[in-house]
Amino acid sequence: MSVEWLESRRKYVGSSDIARLLGIAPDSWGGPHRVWLDKTREVADSDADLGDLGYWGHQLEPLIAGRYGEEHGIAVSRFADDYVTPWTAAGYEHLAATPDFYAHSSGPLRHPSEVILIECKNVSGWMADGWGPSGSEADGNVPPHYLAQVRWQLGCTGARGAVIAALIGGNDWRWYSVERDEGWFVGAAEKAERWFADHVLTGQAPPPDQRSDIVVGAPAEGGLILVADDELEAVLDERNAWKLQSSASSKHVKRLDTLIVSAMGADFDQINRRDGTVAATYRAGKGGSRRLTVKV
Repeated sequence: MSVEWLESRRKYVGSSDIARLLGIAPDSWGGPHRVWLDKTREVADSDADLGDLGYWGHQLEPLIAGRYGEEHGIAVSRFADDYVTPWTAAGYEHLAATPDFYAHSSGPLRHPSEVILIECKNVSGWMADGWGPSGSEADGNVPPHYLAQVRWQLGCTGARGAVIAALIGGNDWRWYSVERDEGWFVGAAEKAERWFADHVLTGQAPPPDQRSDIVVGAPAEGGLILVADDELEAVLDERNAWKLQSSASSKHVKRLDTLIVSAMGADFDQINRRDGTVAATYRAGKGGSRRLTVKV
């Protein structure tokens, strides 16, 4: 992964971005705010460091894709060897994809519509339960964020089909078929194009995905009190309603906590309801880091 390649990805919404924009990516991937940061901040040399997991995943990709070719008696080639990445979606200005590999019969590649795309995944053995039997349809048998990634590639390139090839736990190779879903792609593409225009082209940041995205210091001793307006009252009420539900609501509560922390920023350490009761505090503890407490 080069700095130049990362720099080119700032110009479009790619297949690794779409799951985050649709809200179906794992928490560790972030959401729309993380995508916005990727598109708007300057790329540093350190960003090209994949880490051990990313490094080995990249190194194993030719072997993972090659196994599909061996099993099906078909040639496999790296997509970018034939096309300058990214492949831009027809009819859209800021949508594109960079598939890993493609499978084809023989001869020179003239257009992606002639081929089957291959998306390679190096999966931890601890995640095996999220993957269905080899040879099955991907829908319902692979994590939804990976399915969205490949559907995006199909929509952008016009390829006739795709395969997700996964090496699980280092020795369990599986493959899954992905069909084109034009209706899904059009809906996702229109949302992504609007999002790019509204946030990347304007520089207007979307709301933070999580509290760690908000970089604020602690206010001076005896910080100011923020009196909630209608919008913040609604956030507090919604946050408390979700908090009272089962543990399945924890992700939603975290999003609302993020909005509460964002509202307080660096100047306020307490939110009061309009009747004067304390709704939330965000104060430094003994270790110096701030801790959010919301009254239910």
